[in-house]
Amino acid sequence: MNTFPQLTHAESLPDTPPDSRDFSRPDLATAGPGDDDRASTPTERSLRVLCVDDDVMVLESMKDFLAFFGHRVGVAPGGTQGIEMFGAALRKGEPYDVVITDLNMPDITGYAVAQMIKIESADTPVILMTGAGNTSRDGGPLSASVDLVVSKPVHMQELNDLLLRTARPAPMEK
Repeated sequence: MNTFPQLTHAESLPDTPPDSRDFSRPDLATAGPGDDDRASTPTERSLRVLCVDDDVMVLESMKDFLAFFGHRVGVAPGGTQGIEMFGAALRKGEPYDVVITDLNMPDITGYAVAQMIKIESADTPVILMTGAGNTSRDGGPLSASVDLVVSKPVHMQELNDLLLRTARPAPMEK
């Protein structure tokens, strides 16, 4: 049985604008347990992140924390809304760089969200969050659409580091 890399520890809202006071660590390759005590430095890269979860408190926390790290965050209170937001962003030419989705939601599972995201944009990383403790690839055929699985509760510094490593590199400026 293969396992995904793992971390320990509403309504649709508009994307959060980047804030010049936001901070993140640039030393992602060396990030590991216990590294959170190091001082933060200004973020080098802002991502467009879509968070999908049926728990409004989780969405608000994710939005606040990821905005703190300089990311522009869209939130959807369920899988169906998340898929709709993702498609709308693609059609507007403002795609999300990465999608974070909860596994267990009442309207549609995170696996189904991941599959729909990959149909629309195969290169967009999808991170599945779960409190169920199941972080293996035994979710059936849809699990192939999931790039990473993280366990709740998610430590936000580690999640930020993971986002920056997982998202496609920023285009090179000419």
